[in-house]
Amino acid sequence: MKLSINMAMTLDGKVVRPDGRWYGLTSSEDKTQMDVYRSQSDAVLIGKNSILNDNPIVKIRAVPNALNPRPVILVRKGTLPPDKHVFEESDHIPLVICTKANLKEIKTSLENKAEIFALDSDDIDPKKVTGILKRKGYKNVLLEGGPKLNFSFLEADLVDRIYLTVVPYIIGKTGLAGIADRTSELPGFDKQNWTLKQHFAKGNEIFLVYEKS
Repeated sequence: MKLSINMAMTLDGKVVRPDGRWYGLTSSEDKTQMDVYRSQSDAVLIGKNSILNDNPIVKIRAVPNALNPRPVILVRKGTLPPDKHVFEESDHIPLVICTKANLKEIKTSLENKAEIFALDSDDIDPKKVTGILKRKGYKNVLLEGGPKLNFSFLEADLVDRIYLTVVPYIIGKTGLAGIADRTSELPGFDKQNWTLKQHFAKGNEIFLVYEKS
């Protein structure tokens, strides 16, 4: 199974606005390219905060006749409102992966909206998540989570590819996250080798594709 991260960042490396959301910073070119990446995937991993903050629609619009990937939502604590786009407008019933601690809460709010799988732990273990997806037969998974979720999968050495869009804005505020974010650094970050496989420009944005060597 191949796991790819898809993120957009500003010229100064920020992936969120000062209010913690991302609205209005990408163009139609970036949305089209995101659909291309989704069309090459059979599942899309999304974190709880991405659903709450951005309420994404997991449907491909720019690639004709493409099959929509299945949404896979990771929820470590609490639950999600059942009226979010991912539950109302997806072609596939979403798969929600939670912990044993919030399984009851998830079932109460989402039992008729999603397939629910609880890990036998109190946290979301990226290796257990990828194990579930492999057993379900998914070959190409796109991670559209936030910086902390990206960090956890990078830390577990599970990421094979990074799609990165550079958008023409400078925010400047300190303390805003980059594509991977935690208080500690990635172990051996300067020993890892990412190879630039593709780069191209559309409008004022640059699209980069890196693969793990």
